[in-house]
Amino acid sequence: MNISLVAPSSSSVDVLMKLIEELFAYEALPQKIEQTNHAVNQLLSNPELGQAWLIEVEHEGEKIIAGHIIVSYSFSLEHGGRVGLIDQFYLKSDWRQQGIGTELIPQIEHQIAQSGIHALSLEVNIGNAGARSFYERHDFVPRRQFCMMTKVITPSEVPLNIAS
Repeated sequence: MNISLVAPSSSSVDVLMKLIEELFAYEALPQKIEQTNHAVNQLLSNPELGQAWLIEVEHEGEKIIAGHIIVSYSFSLEHGGRVGLIDQFYLKSDWRQQGIGTELIPQIEHQIAQSGIHALSLEVNIGNAGARSFYERHDFVPRRQFCMMTKVITPSEVPLNIAS
C-alpha cells in the first residue's frame, strides 16, 4: 500500500470539503458550512497560513482518497519561529488502524520542515486514549502543565497582507 499527501487542486476541493464535513460529524462538532468554505478557500489561496493535503492510498492498483490533513501556521517565541498546528487529521473509518498515520507523520514533518516550521503541535480529545498513545509513540509530548483554551471572537474584515 502506497500512501501519499496530495495538495488539493481546484477540481478536488469538493472532495476536501466532504471529508471536512465527515470529520465534523464524526467529532460531533457544530459546523457552519459557509464559514468552513471561507476558511478553506483562505487557506488554499494563502500558503503562508498553512497547508492542506488529501491522503491518497494506492490499494490494489487503485488510488483512493482516504482522508485529509490540515496544518495551520503560527509563530512562537518559545520555539524560535513559525510553528505548525495539526488542525485536522481525518481518516475514513475503513482506513483506520492500518498504519496510515504511522507512515504519514514523517511525511508531514518533512513537508512542514521545508516550509521553515520549528515545531508541530496538535489537540487530542482528552478521552481519546488511542490517539494520545499514537501521538506519544511518534514523539509528541503532552504538555500536562498547559490547558488549551478557546474563545470565539468576531473578526474585523482586514486583508491578510496588511502589515502593522
